[in-house]
Amino acid sequence: MKRILKGLLALLVLFPVLTLAAPPEKETLLDLEGRPHFLEEYTGHGKWLVVTVWASDCAVCNQEVPELIAFHQAHRETDATVLGISVDGPQGRDNALAFIKRHRVNFPNLLDDGKAFKAIYLRATGRPWFGGTPMNLVYSPSGELLARRIGPLGKAEIEAFIKQAGERKQ
Repeated sequence: MKRILKGLLALLVLFPVLTLAAPPEKETLLDLEGRPHFLEEYTGHGKWLVVTVWASDCAVCNQEVPELIAFHQAHRETDATVLGISVDGPQGRDNALAFIKRHRVNFPNLLDDGKAFKAIYLRATGRPWFGGTPMNLVYSPSGELLARRIGPLGKAEIEAFIKQAGERKQ
């Protein structure tokens, strides 16, 4: 009986260590066809990446998206790209598609399942994301998160930030 109790006690002592040592799950986003993707697929490829988190019914997102389209068009072949993440989710896929079509969005977009971006944001910033849109993140060409902002970003503003950040690194 003592042996069994010692064995159970040893398991109880080790259990928290084993659970803490388990690798964290990657946050899965879905493309518009329902295939899984991870933010890491888009970061750190030698180009700046602007991630914009949007909702189809967000008035500010609808105002901001032409600026992001113009930025992506001007930079995608050279030094920067844009990635959209719709919080409309898989259940709101039709709304997200209508937004993309209406605005003629020229950059890739993924769907959040309601949990993935919250986890991505918490991991990247150490702070919880309360769900406000638009939310913009700017990643360096090496994949380092350099800026985050709730609210719209304009093309000229992004370009100025990239220029200033590039000058600081030199």
